[in-house]
Amino acid sequence: MNTRAQHHLHRFATVLEFIIAGVLCLNVLFFTFQLLGSTFHIEGFPVYDEFKDILDMAFTLVIGVEILRMMCERSTEVVFEVLTFAIARQIVIDHTNAIDNIYGVVALAVLFATRKYLLPIVLKKSGEKSSEETETPV
Repeated sequence: MNTRAQHHLHRFATVLEFIIAGVLCLNVLFFTFQLLGSTFHIEGFPVYDEFKDILDMAFTLVIGVEILRMMCERSTEVVFEVLTFAIARQIVIDHTNAIDNIYGVVALAVLFATRKYLLPIVLKKSGEKSSEETETPV
């Protein structure tokens, strides 16, 4: 494939990605207003009767925002944050059996261990600075 066609395909994919990010951003804003309207019992907004429903919507919005950040920033740190929120949502919101909760906790432990021990190695090899290296000492 020639470089001109590759350039056009890359440009098309980038534009399409921005359109999807824009639609996602509009949806997150819409559902944020819906959550606020429900919280303050504004007429015309759905009312969530249980706190679990409010948590479900809030976690979903946070995951949506993190996915939006992931589409814009493209860093491994943001990917780990998205995965952390998704697993935490699964544990907190979906009250499944104890085995599924243990799987979720183990998944979080593996995720944190990977982030602590493997991520700095990957960042040092690629030349990026990890969050630990960029912090100023107190």
